Amino acid sequence: MSGVLQIDAVTYRGPTLLTAGPWRPIYLETFVTRILDLGIDVEVLDTLDTAIITVSVELEGADVDTTTTLLKISDPSGQKIDQGEVQGRGSYRFIVQNPSLWYPLGYGKQSLHTVTATVKGNLDKVSKRAGLRLVELVQRPLPGQKGLTFFFRVNHIPIYSQGTNWIPPDVFLPRMTLQRYRDWLSWAARGNQNMIRVWGGGIYEDDRFYDTCDELGILIWQDFMMGCGAYPYHDYLVQSIRAEAEYNVRRLRHHPCIVLWCGNNEDYMFAELYHLEYDPKDDNPEHWIKSSFPGRYYYEVVLKQVTETLAPRTPYHLSSPYGGSYSNDPTVGDIHSWRVWMADQPRYPYQDYEKLTGRFVSEFGMKSFPCLRTINSLIDDPEERHPQSDTMDMWHMAPEDQRTISMYLVDNLRHGNDIEAYSWATQIIQAESTDYSLRAFRRLWRGTGEEECAGCLIWQLNDCYPAVSWSLLDSAMRPKLAYYVSRRNYASILVGATRRVTEEKANEFTHVDIKRTTHAELWASNLTLDPVKVDLEIRFVTISGGSCVHEETRALTLLPNRSTELGTVDFPDSYRDSFAASNLVVHLWLRGRRG
Repeated sequence: MSGVLQIDAVTYRGPTLLTAGPWRPIYLETFVTRILDLGIDVEVLDTLDTAIITVSVELEGADVDTTTTLLKISDPSGQKIDQGEVQGRGSYRFIVQNPSLWYPLGYGKQSLHTVTATVKGNLDKVSKRAGLRLVELVQRPLPGQKGLTFFFRVNHIPIYSQGTNWIPPDVFLPRMTLQRYRDWLSWAARGNQNMIRVWGGGIYEDDRFYDTCDELGILIWQDFMMGCGAYPYHDYLVQSIRAEAEYNVRRLRHHPCIVLWCGNNEDYMFAELYHLEYDPKDDNPEHWIKSSFPGRYYYEVVLKQVTETLAPRTPYHLSSPYGGSYSNDPTVGDIHSWRVWMADQPRYPYQDYEKLTGRFVSEFGMKSFPCLRTINSLIDDPEERHPQSDTMDMWHMAPEDQRTISMYLVDNLRHGNDIEAYSWATQIIQAESTDYSLRAFRRLWRGTGEEECAGCLIWQLNDCYPAVSWSLLDSAMRPKLAYYVSRRNYASILVGATRRVTEEKANEFTHVDIKRTTHAELWASNLTLDPVKVDLEIRFVTISGGSCVHEETRALTLLPNRSTELGTVDFPDSYRDSFAASNLVVHLWLRGRRG
């Protein structure tokens, strides 16, 4: 009941491989009485000083109504907190005072409690780890702006979500080991990523994936495995989808890392793109199932019911993206920001990312070649080691990839055409694109009542195949330049500058007599929970010689968990003209101050 690997049908993620047969273990189990399901419902009170853990037991086999199951809960150190027992199918409530809470990466410890159930007579034993935490998805009006916020709050802390999307990590999934999962996710954690979205075109991941995220403090946005299509309505399909969803929600619901269940990937966007019969104002499911968009029934009825019944304390979101008047509404819900890169979009310059923000940007990215060492290790024919070789063509997985990547290269760099120069050039534009996007989004996390953008998830962290792709690490787990840029921009303290040019016309009719002057807007972001006192060093440095033509220092206090606008700085007088200003770099440095 783990679903079909949908990546096979979406060929721009990897090669098309026709698989057959089971790919997860099959085994024969004999038993008298066993634990069919061990449910753990964690309720943390608003005061955060009490946690109520309700453990439910479902048995299978002989004498299930009279069999006793012993329950025990242990703290993160392994010490027993309390114990109880359940007769037959039933539940037991543990109350933990002053609990050690579970926090996301960067906000506290990842404390994990253990719940153990043992069928009397040692007929069966199951243990699960659970984190005690309070999670909320906050969607409320923004004063003075259209739409609603879209941010997560964990243990009353508003979280700026920053991370990546996750695709299946190997085209042959049985090759995945615990160590490989840990290695991939450790790269994310070391890159200051506090959230990963498990994309709805892949798989419900292995238990080891979620266990590792629990330990590292990486929040999980979990899509249901439906995506990029129009699903038909049939009774048997309803039953199949419900059964698959129930199995996986039961399997995964105890993980504190999972903070969102999401109905699908881009299916509402698909309905809009292909003009299916979709009226958001029509709330009659009988109409939906007779329309050309019957899949809506699965997202708004079946999956919603499953999560509300089996995981009621974890938020549910209908789709990604899903918003207000249309699916990609930047003022409500989340958006997929693909006007940079995608061939079916305008392919804007990546310098325009500040115009392409939303309340939560759950997909965006720029492609690049794998690392040169990876290329050379896989292409042993020297004749094929060039950007337009037949082999490299096979590594481009989406329509117009070659043309799109060439366009962004020509727009931004002078580059060579041998494989080394070309691969480095593509990684440079991916890195620079990543820098423009992450800074634009994070700047809009401005504190309470001004959460204009509450998160960004780069497409994508990983690769399953040595492709020319959006990944931050190639399929050999070698980091690209964009990985290091994202790590810097995901650090708890960040400073930024945005260059602006103002125009003053001699009269309203002229297109020639125009005075253009340049200044920089300054801002900084502090994602810690305490104010930080800093000195901001501002330097203007020439590109040609690297000499400093002006410098100044400002004493500042960065407010906690928000970005702060730091005013503007004019370019030096002899460089204020926009042409002369293009020869300068604004160099900013934050230094901590004591006291």
